[in-house]
Amino acid sequence: HGLPTPEFQVFESADEPIDDDLLNGDELAFPLFVKPSREGTSMGVSPESIVRTVAELRSQVAKQLARYNQPILVEHYVQGREVMVGMVGNVTPTTARKISERELPDELLDGLEFLPILEVEFSAYTDEGGDIYTNRMKVELADDYHYFCPAPLEPAQEKHLKKLAAAVFRVTGCRDVARVDFRLDANGNHQPYILEVNPLPGLNPGYSDLCLQAQAGGWPYERLINTIAELAAVRQNVKVTASH
Repeated sequence: HGLPTPEFQVFESADEPIDDDLLNGDELAFPLFVKPSREGTSMGVSPESIVRTVAELRSQVAKQLARYNQPILVEHYVQGREVMVGMVGNVTPTTARKISERELPDELLDGLEFLPILEVEFSAYTDEGGDIYTNRMKVELADDYHYFCPAPLEPAQEKHLKKLAAAVFRVTGCRDVARVDFRLDANGNHQPYILEVNPLPGLNPGYSDLCLQAQAGGWPYERLINTIAELAAVRQNVKVTASH
């Protein structure tokens, strides 16, 4: 779609040939990042996801194939800040075939309301072995989650991230609510790379990233849930009756 993502390859077996997309010239461009392609809550994401040799790559892909029984995504590892853009709303038309990163008009934002951008505070997790948002951080350490919200960003950078998130929302056909996660490349002038889109993000109050973003924006939990439900009702031409 012309939007910035790390170069990647999807592996269905641990020994399949490596695509040119992962090469730098004739050599693999390490480090690479290995994770399941169809999980949530960072399942399969740990310090071992970062691999630096072909042997580590093959081994980690084999382990994840055996455990998760699904294609495994391998992509260039982008070192840097991790930020999340949450939004509610709907766009017309609901999908687009292609949107170029070089042409992101303000009209992309129409129909969407953005929550404050959240950044994971990796400096508080030095014992976790790196700047990655692991399953352990999301589950076992959730009661002591460290983050910045709103994230400390320049206004132009914040607007660019929102436009990219809106473009992702549109080209993937999201509806009502979504969260788009980015890495800001520490080795590339903080260029944002899209990590993933969450078309049904977690909605656990006081815990899930989107709920924390809403809270930082002054939204009570009930407002967030009601807004999502009302957007869906309008989209489906369903009359909403107030409950008592």
